[in-house]
Amino acid sequence: MFLGWQLTNDFDELVKLKKGVLEIDVKSGKCECDGNENSKLTMPLVLNDWLVSDLNEHSINLSEIDSAKLRVKFNMHDFGLKKNGVPPEFVCNSILVSGGNTYSLEYIGESSQNEIEIT
Repeated sequence: MFLGWQLTNDFDELVKLKKGVLEIDVKSGKCECDGNENSKLTMPLVLNDWLVSDLNEHSINLSEIDSAKLRVKFNMHDFGLKKNGVPPEFVCNSILVSGGNTYSLEYIGESSQNEIEIT
């Protein structure tokens, strides 16, 4: 979901940041970029709203989720600066822990092999 249409709302801020690592606590909606709190990005709150809504839809209490984290390594390259520039790059890793189980997913761009692991 991170790479969906709502990410366009954060492109200006991501261009300012240029590249780095986002650590998003999806359960709380908080975000850090390279270890510094970032409250300018809206996607962490969008993800939090989605999680809470999806849990409610499936009659699951938020307290049953031990943690829900998303790590995004990004590089905006020269997005928006050149007509035929290099497109942004996003490498996403998510981990959800609940009831002693860990669910993880790695997602790299639009044309990658995505791997889901449940332990």
